[in-house]
Amino acid sequence: MIVHPFFAAVVDHFHGYRYVYPIMLNPEYRIKAVLFDFDGTLTQPGALDFKSIKAALGCRADQPVLEFVRSITPARDRGRAMEKLDRFEFDGAANSRPNTGAQQVVAWIKRQGLPVGIITRNRREAVLRSLDNFDKISADDFDLIISRDDPLDPKPSGDGIVWAAGQFQVAPQEVLMVGDYIFDPQSGRAAGALTALLDPTQSTRLKSVACDFRIRHLDQLRSIIQAGLPQSKVCLAGSLKVR
Repeated sequence: MIVHPFFAAVVDHFHGYRYVYPIMLNPEYRIKAVLFDFDGTLTQPGALDFKSIKAALGCRADQPVLEFVRSITPARDRGRAMEKLDRFEFDGAANSRPNTGAQQVVAWIKRQGLPVGIITRNRREAVLRSLDNFDKISADDFDLIISRDDPLDPKPSGDGIVWAAGQFQVAPQEVLMVGDYIFDPQSGRAAGALTALLDPTQSTRLKSVACDFRIRHLDQLRSIIQAGLPQSKVCLAGSLKVR
């Protein structure tokens, strides 16, 4: 993204915090679609206990679970490990709950006329089961759901975002990718999309992660998206900073 040298700062007071939004007058910065990660972003963190999952599968603590399972040989053992991972995911889905503000912000985005999708490394079945626990929105409110069942490389690859942009008939740079883990902004940047990192606790493990926006509450997406709507005259860039 090209940052215009002329910018200003807008101060917003939200949930008791003071956020400074750098603004750029860049007509090329537009948001025409939004993609959400699922676990820990649209759902409350903790439904999946990755430490227990990795221990049960024999996966190292520093290795991503999906990549580990896909590397197992022979194929029979790989299939058994994947079945075990599926069971963990489905059990976690049954116990999951909507994240704070998730249902409201998705409904608001839909009212703006923007397509909304989910992109996850989980099975589609687990996502649909989780959405059964939502009471204000459902799977029907999402224009697409991309899961590991689809023939696309999972995050941190940008393939899913590029494919979604094509389905939405927008350019990848007009898509906002929202997530709470390092793979989310990595996939967004690989695709050339805008990225918003949900970092409610200002985690040290996320401190160095590059992203366009860093938010502590999903409700903050409204200001970011509003500024990037096609009819808007200003756009936000950079990270939201807490004072």
